[in-house]
Amino acid sequence: MKKLYLSFLAMLCMAGASVLNSCSDDDSTSSGNPDMPESGNALICNGVVREIKSAVYSVETPGNGEKADASEAASVYTIYLSPTAGLVDVDGMLIADDAVKITVKQPSGAVDFAVAGNGIAYGEIDVNSSNVGEASKADLSVEFLSARVARISAEIETGGKTLTVAYYGLCKNSDASEVGDDADKVLLDKVPLSWYLGPVKGVESHNYYMAFTDAEHTVSKGRVTLKEAGYLFVADLYAVPGEDAYTLPEGEYMASQLNEDHTFTSQYTGVQYIDAEGNKTQLSLVSGEPLKVSHEGDVWSVSLRFVDTDGSEKSIVYEGQLQIVDQPEDGGFYLPQIGRDVEVVGFSATATYYGNMLEAGTGMMQINIYDETYDTEEGQGGLAAALVVFNDLFGNPKEAVIKPHEYLANTSFQWGSWMPAVEIPMEGLVFPLGTYVQLDDGTSFGQFSYGKEGIIKIEAAGTAQGEDGKIEPVYKIEFNLTSKDGFTLKGSYTGVIPITDASDDKSDDDGTSTLERDYDMDLSKIKKAHYYTSDQVYIQGIGYKPISSYGCGLQFINIGIEWVGDHLEDFVDREPGGDIVRVELTTEPGKENEITPGTYEVTEQRWPAYIKPGVMMRGIMLDGGLHGSRWMHQTYSMWGDDNKIFEYMDGHALLYDGQVTITKVEGEGKENWYRFEVDGICVRKHHVRGTWEGPVVSQTGRAAAEKDHLEPPRLLRRLPAPSVPMSRLAEELPGIMFRKAGMTE
Repeated sequence: MKKLYLSFLAMLCMAGASVLNSCSDDDSTSSGNPDMPESGNALICNGVVREIKSAVYSVETPGNGEKADASEAASVYTIYLSPTAGLVDVDGMLIADDAVKITVKQPSGAVDFAVAGNGIAYGEIDVNSSNVGEASKADLSVEFLSARVARISAEIETGGKTLTVAYYGLCKNSDASEVGDDADKVLLDKVPLSWYLGPVKGVESHNYYMAFTDAEHTVSKGRVTLKEAGYLFVADLYAVPGEDAYTLPEGEYMASQLNEDHTFTSQYTGVQYIDAEGNKTQLSLVSGEPLKVSHEGDVWSVSLRFVDTDGSEKSIVYEGQLQIVDQPEDGGFYLPQIGRDVEVVGFSATATYYGNMLEAGTGMMQINIYDETYDTEEGQGGLAAALVVFNDLFGNPKEAVIKPHEYLANTSFQWGSWMPAVEIPMEGLVFPLGTYVQLDDGTSFGQFSYGKEGIIKIEAAGTAQGEDGKIEPVYKIEFNLTSKDGFTLKGSYTGVIPITDASDDKSDDDGTSTLERDYDMDLSKIKKAHYYTSDQVYIQGIGYKPISSYGCGLQFINIGIEWVGDHLEDFVDREPGGDIVRVELTTEPGKENEITPGTYEVTEQRWPAYIKPGVMMRGIMLDGGLHGSRWMHQTYSMWGDDNKIFEYMDGHALLYDGQVTITKVEGEGKENWYRFEVDGICVRKHHVRGTWEGPVVSQTGRAAAEKDHLEPPRLLRRLPAPSVPMSRLAEELPGIMFRKAGMTE
């Protein structure tokens, strides 16, 4: 069974071995389980798939004799759909003797088999008005969108046999071809690309670039390659659009190099014939002839006169739907694209947790949703979606869960976002990474549609029993996205989703952070900051040493003091509760009693080699307490008539990376005002961000009555209980200094 790609980094670990293990390496087609054609035009009889390669119809109009009713007087359309290529009339269909034959009196939608004359036949299957009651299922729809384009579908079940028909494309009028109406036309029915390239500098025109063909093909980075013999018609058009720039203006386009309204460039407009061996013949355009664009309803016609390989003048004509989309980023894609709207109706789902794999401080979760065909029938056109979302990092990856949220597209892997798809080259191959839909067309890679923008909505939907018998959460997932080539990607799934942990997060979560995602501090409750100095600095693994030994001064700046008292009136410089942050900074010798503007980077470790003026010392846990640079969040409760306050910590993080930028605030009465921009990073790689502006006072500048409220340099608040054994904290060795966050030697 085909499975979606693992993420790119996982593939690196597996040396590229996980290339969609859905399909056999043998691309040969067996009659029992052939590949679904890329065109989607197929007849499937008793599970055997055959691509429809020729479509022909004839019309019989009754004479003027008496008729029983109006329905009997209607014209009868007889349609032949054959897997044999190149058939252009009814005689050829009868000789090939392999076509589905459909007769219908009103080819405008659903067909009523109870009406005499309507029917469908293929091999031993024959359903019509006389025997439709014997069929367990008989659904047929025939619609001619123009004289040459038909949309046909059928689902038949009768006598233990099944027939499915799906066709959209050119359908030749056999009678018209006999009198030569189409003798000088080459009809095309496929659109490899149809791009809107935007306004043209210096003129009012906009540029449209498109390609049409009658052959199976691939598109890579804007280059169309035919997989069989056929014609390729490329048009480079310029026109002043109407209200909708994505609707190609109708009319006649003349050759020009000035890019004015309703012109085409002969340099990039032309016709090629490619034979079965891939040899290309560039065919000349008929001089002075216009390129014509018209449409009726949703059927477009684009045509141009050219000189064919035999020297005769002909028209090359595309007829069918035409959806103009933006040119894909970077000029297109390497992997084949689905090129149409798709919807994935989820039948099953799995998820893989990759943790902090992209070093963004967010937990990466890839959710794979499969429709029933993809999950159970290999190579039969099934669809699957890979949704890559970013949410919480989990201290224990084995406890990772999918977080309900409404996720929006973002390329920075932020919390609450999903990742648009990108193509990643690796060892001569290209793999998708991010959010995309995949079509299982029976090839090794399949076809893709890359998510660009939109919403992925995940909701909790109760619980259910999982495959292992355990009660598991049920998720409801809906997504409505726009692909990079302008199509709609929709899908849904409700059910249990088993999660596999594939994270490579380090086991260095030392319990010094409670954060599960990036956090923006609210420092608005703080009216005044305080600083104090110390002549001792703690060296990791050694103990306290004189800061003067390292040619520095040392100061601690508290934007919010941890403990100020136990009554409401004690809270003069800040309000109860909320965020507080401390930074431990080194200064030039003798300048520790003044605030020095600048940007202070957090030291990689608390080792002598990292200590110099102008850095922020990395936080450290000692004796179960938070020391040095750190963030804390406090909550509180009040009781009694005397405004008694009990304040306690409910969130914390030592700062192991990041920076603080200090700026002097100028203005009257603001001699000691500074602006602090804090962006710290904890052990879990989450950011702690916040900005505060206000006065900064020293311990010596405060009233003696307030001195007891200051934290002495080594007074550390005791945590309720360390989340890891203290023996673990003591295991840090000098070798750790060579290890950066998220990296190994």
